[in-house]
Amino acid sequence: MKNLLLGFILLLLAACGQDKSSAGGSFGDFIKPNYSSFVSLRHCTLKPSNSLNSLESFIPSLIERLQKKSIDGVEVFFYFPISDSQTDVSQFELALNYSEATSLDSMNEALETLKFSDIADCNQEQELQNLSKLKIEAFKPAETIIETMSCEYLENYNFATLNLVFEQLISALADATIELELHYLGTDSQEKDFQWVTVFPSLEDRALFLKEWRSLQISAEMQGLLSDQATCNESELFRSYKVI
Repeated sequence: MKNLLLGFILLLLAACGQDKSSAGGSFGDFIKPNYSSFVSLRHCTLKPSNSLNSLESFIPSLIERLQKKSIDGVEVFFYFPISDSQTDVSQFELALNYSEATSLDSMNEALETLKFSDIADCNQEQELQNLSKLKIEAFKPAETIIETMSCEYLENYNFATLNLVFEQLISALADATIELELHYLGTDSQEKDFQWVTVFPSLEDRALFLKEWRSLQISAEMQGLLSDQATCNESELFRSYKVI
C-alpha cells in the first residue's frame, strides 16, 4: 500500500485529472507557492573518532554563537534517518531555515569558527530550497518526526494545479485526530521538481494517523492516480531535533 505522503499528493492532484488543459503554462505562471523562507541543507557523517555525545556537546556552542548574532527568524534542525524504527545517529542532515542571506553567512561562519569539520564530514550545500508551510499546527516540540518525498510533475501539471485543490486537502484532513504539518519545498531552477514534508509529533502519532487515513474510502480510491500526475521517490523518515 502506498504510504501517507503518496496519499496526500494523490488527493491534491486528483481533481486536476479531469481537465489537463487547465494546468497550462500561462495559468501556472500566475499562481506560485507562497514561500516564507529558505532552507539550506547539508548531509553529514560523524567522523569515526566521534559519537553522538560529540555532537551534543557541540550544539550549545553553536546556539550561543548564533544567538550572539541576534538573528531573527532562524531555525536550526538536525535530522537523523529512521529505518525499521531504528534511528541512525552516524549520519544526519543539518538544516537551516532562514529569511535573510546574512543568516546563512552567520551559520557558515559559526560552523567554521567552531571547527565543526573536526566532528563530522559534510557535503557541499545542496541547491537552496524555498519553503512554504501549507498546513501549520500549534504543536511546537523540539523533537518531531518528519517524512519527506521528492517528486516531479508530469507534463501539464505544476503548482497551480496543486493549489486549486489545496482546500480539498485541508477539508479531507479536518477530521484527523492527529495533528500534523504539511510543507512544500521547491527550487528556482527546477519548477517541475518539488518535495513534500509531513511533520508528526511522534512515531506513535504517525502510526495512528496512517491507520486512520488508510481506513478512509477516499484514500483507497486515490491509489491508482499518482502515476498519471507525478513521479515520486520512496519517502524517507527522520527524527528531527530543533536546536534554535
